Parts: sequence; structure tokens; C-alpha cells
Amino acid sequence: MLNISKSIRLKILKILFNSKASHLGTSMSCVEILISIYSSIDCKKILVKAEDRCRVLVSKGHAAASTYATMHHFGLITYKNLKTYHLDNSDLCGHVSHGVSCVEHSTGALGHGMPVAVGCAVGLKAKGFKRARSFVVCGDGELQEGSIWEALLLAGHLKLENFCLLVDYNKISSITLTNNVSNLEPLKNKFESFSCSCEIVDGHNINQIKNSIKSNMFKGKPHVIICNTIKGKDVPFAENQPDWHYKTLDEKLFIEAKQYLNNQ
Repeated sequence: MLNISKSIRLKILKILFNSKASHLGTSMSCVEILISIYSSIDCKKILVKAEDRCRVLVSKGHAAASTYATMHHFGLITYKNLKTYHLDNSDLCGHVSHGVSCVEHSTGALGHGMPVAVGCAVGLKAKGFKRARSFVVCGDGELQEGSIWEALLLAGHLKLENFCLLVDYNKISSITLTNNVSNLEPLKNKFESFSCSCEIVDGHNINQIKNSIKSNMFKGKPHVIICNTIKGKDVPFAENQPDWHYKTLDEKLFIEAKQYLNNQ
């Protein structure tokens, strides 16, 4: 799985450099989260749009480069299309879009993906698809949106055991520390008070994330996984640097980042 992480991060670097796009920091922090989700489900059902497929929503839609690079690894996007990321006339824009095949919902207006993911869980349950789950990835800064907690309140009330929220807890919201904007702690207690089970894991440890996904399947309540991550993970000059939410790669930094990853 470590080689998968490296491969996906190298793809992210390449498409961000080629398109001069931003959001490197947020894309690097959620790589293992996305790998863990897609490797825990039947991606073939997503590819053929089977009605009983698991639903995957990336509510922090500005992590589009990471989302599309991971989808490519799991056979949901062609490399020919991935190379067009954020370029003129490409359907792969800088925020996740349902105009792309195998994407469930357009996101980027933060807080919007979460309620839709809860709705997906309600729909899957109503149709009797007992093994299908709804997954959503949210950023920690996104948790400051009221719609997140409205949706979670309903998920807990309905005991949506087929719903799983994974929080990319990189501690940075846009260009400052998340808790400087609005303190989220004690975060685990908050989720549990909304009638959810909750576990804190190393957000760059795929085994820990996958084990949490698997061990909390259909246990009578929604499950939340708080993934402690590093914004800009494995790009040394970008790690924990808020300005890499917006900055773009020049050729020198692209080569430096690529060389570092190749040597890991």
C-alpha cells in the first residue's frame, strides 16, 4: 500500500504542475483516506453504475487532484483523461464534479457533500441494499459548516449503520490553523454525542483506516473516523505550510518534490 501512496502522490504532483493548479496541500493529506475507501469496496459496481454500489463522496471537493488520481489507480478514470486535469476543455476541473463518470456528486461548496452522503445512506437502506455503504470525506475546516451537523444529527437519529464519515484532520483550514478559526475539540466527544461511533486513527496508515472501516460495518449506528493527517504530506516544503493551500508548483519545486518521493 505504501507504493500505491507514492504512485498516487507522483500523479498528483504531475497533474498539478502541468495545469498550474493549486490545492497541493489538501490533496496530499487525504491520499491514504481515499485509498482505504476505494480498496474496501467493489469498484466494479461503481464502474457499471450498479444500483447497489457503495457511494463515495469527497465533500472537500478542492481535493479533486487527489480524488481523480486515486480513481485512476482503481480503474475508474483513464490516464488519458487524468492528464487533462484542470486544462482547457477538460471535464476534470479543480473541484470534484459529477460531470465525470463514476463521481456521485459535485462538491466544493463546503458542507454540501455530507448531507448528500447521508441521503445516499437513507436511499440504500430504503431499497434494502444491506451490504452497500455511503462514504464521505470531509475536511476539518469544513466541519465548521452547520450543514455538517444537521446531517449528522439525522444520521444518528436514523441509526444509519451504512454511513461512514472520514475526517481529514490536518489541523489547517485554508491559510490558518483550524482551531484558530473555530475550535473543534473535543472532536471525538462531539461525534459520539450525535449518536455515532467514533475512532481516531493515523490518517496515513492505510491498515488502521481500513480496519476501522471494516470493524465498524453495520453496528447499529453511523461511524466516524477521525484521520490525523499532515497537510502537504510527503512534500517537505509544503508539509504543515498553510500557504500551500493556494500556491502552485514551479519547475524547480516540482523536480524537488518528485525526487523526494522517488527516494522514499
